[in-house]
Amino acid sequence: MNEAGKRDFVSQMITLMEEEQATMTEKGFDPADKIESLKTKEENANKAEIAQQASAAKAIEATTHANDLLDEAYMEASDMADLLSGLYGKKSEIVKKIRKFMK
Repeated sequence: MNEAGKRDFVSQMITLMEEEQATMTEKGFDPADKIESLKTKEENANKAEIAQQASAAKAIEATTHANDLLDEAYMEASDMADLLSGLYGKKSEIVKKIRKFMK
């Protein structure tokens, strides 16, 4: 069962047990403690999910920032390669070394 299905199942079980609490109690089973336990576990799972989503959003943001900084550094290095190629010519040893980096 997937995550959404599990969450839905827990919620439906809580609702069912609350609605049928009197019937269960008449049959010799008081579900009050189990209802409270499930409610607590559901709430904890929901809080953990919210925290996980916030962490995922921060990770995406950090990745985007890191990629932006890398792109900036790459562009500056690329511009420098173009400058050196213009200054020394395509046949210079420096430019030949640069071409090896770009493979």
